[in-house]
Formats: sequence, structure tokens, C-alpha cells
Amino acid sequence: KTFSFAPPPEFDMSIAVQVVPVTFLYVGMLSMTNYCLRFVDVSFYQILRSLVIPLNILSSFVILGYLPRMRTLGCCLVVMLGFFLGSISELNFTYEGFFTGCLASLFMALYSTYVKKVLNLVNGSTWRLMHYTTILATIMTAPLVIVSGEYSNAVKNEHFYQRSFWAIMTASALFGFLINLAYFALIKHGSPLTTHISSCAKSALQAALGIAFYRNKVTGVNVLGIFLTLLGSAMY
Repeated sequence: KTFSFAPPPEFDMSIAVQVVPVTFLYVGMLSMTNYCLRFVDVSFYQILRSLVIPLNILSSFVILGYLPRMRTLGCCLVVMLGFFLGSISELNFTYEGFFTGCLASLFMALYSTYVKKVLNLVNGSTWRLMHYTTILATIMTAPLVIVSGEYSNAVKNEHFYQRSFWAIMTASALFGFLINLAYFALIKHGSPLTTHISSCAKSALQAALGIAFYRNKVTGVNVLGIFLTLLGSAMY
């Protein structure tokens, strides 16, 4: 039993109905993120992503009844400020990008909060929750791919019929599955807010390593932002 650590696939309709909001938020988060990046640069998207922290604090209070201590809120403020400063560059502002970026942050904040809430439905099993969200997300995205015209465009592309394309897509799906599983585990053993703080710290650390090893060009404000993000995360 090589995969005995993973429970067998299941689909209980009564549980699935309650997991639908989580899946909807997940699909919305991915969709709005992709649309946002069509209109703005990554740096501007990162600034908008800093909104996830206050939105998550608010959603956790409303949905879970959890409010962090003042010291924790102070650490979050430092991380937000650092993330904002670390992402500043020559910004390509558009109203479409701003709107979709704000929606992406809102969906992201609500998604992590609802994951924490519905874990009780599957007895805290991250694997079981992945079964439901994967099946439901597939059902939700299938019509969107057709209606948006992405499917018709894909079948016209010669790469669609190449084995290398499907190999890359399969690998991406596998890694995406594992990342989401780790995301669920982090929320289960920590909190939605901790998940977002660690994500900001990871981004700041990646930026710092990029400066150290690849001599990426940054401004003094960016360096200050990276420092504040790492400091606030460590304090948290």
C-alpha cells in the first residue's frame, strides 16, 4: 500500500455542497489574479496583494470570530508596509488591473478563511478536502474555459498536440496539487493569517536572494521594504 497515507477518493454530496464556496473562491482567486496580470506589472500586483493581510484579519474576525492581539496586528502592519515598499517600481497603473487585483486579494483572503472553516467537515483531513476541491474546481472551470474561448484558441495551437506540452501541463498540475495540499496543512496547523505572513516572508526572501546571487537591480526603498517584511515576519 504505497499510498496508504492518502485516504481513498470520496464524494459525499452533503459535504460537497458545503465545500462549494471554498472552490468558488479558489477559482475566483486564480481567475482574477490572471486577469490582473494581463493589465498590470507584477510589481503593481504585489502591492495589491498586500491587501490580503488586512482583508484576512477582517474575514477571520467575521467568519471565525478570531481577532489577533495588538502586538500581532503591529507585526502585520510592518509586513504590509515592507511588502508595499519592496514592490514599488515604475508602476503601470490601470483601473482594470486595480479592480481585478483587489478582487484577487479579497478572494485570497476569504479562501484561506473558509478553508480553515470547512476543514472540520472532513475531520481535519487535508487530503479529503483536496479531493472535494479538485473535483469541484474541475467542474467549475470546464464551462469557463469553453465560454471564454480559451479552449477554441488552444485547439488551434500546434503545441496543444505535442507530448511535451502535455508533459509540462501534467507536471504543473501535480506540483499545483502538492502546493495546495501544503497550503491546507499550513492553515490547519496554523491560521490563515500565518499563511499569508509566511507567503510575504517567502517573497521577500526570494527577492533578497535574487539581489545577493543575481545582482537584481533594486532601489534603496525596495531594500528597506524587504528588510521590513522579513523583520515583521520574524516578529510575528
